[in-house]
Amino acid sequence: MFTISQLAQEFKVSHRTIRYYEELGLLKPDRKEGNQRVYSKREQARLKLIVHGKRYGFQLEEIKEMVVLF
Repeated sequence: MFTISQLAQEFKVSHRTIRYYEELGLLKPDRKEGNQRVYSKREQARLKLIVHGKRYGFQLEEIKEMVVLF
């Protein structure tokens, strides 16, 4: 399990970016006590796909389709 800070550091994105992807339904973290977000290996892989998709010029709607297929 990963925290939002760990993923933000690993993928060099902001916490806000990760929360935005959550709002769009691209990521679905679990919550632990205190309502803290925790991300599984699956969510880590999804974020990796999102970051790579953005890097290669895909729009978020296109990436969302890829994530759903993944």
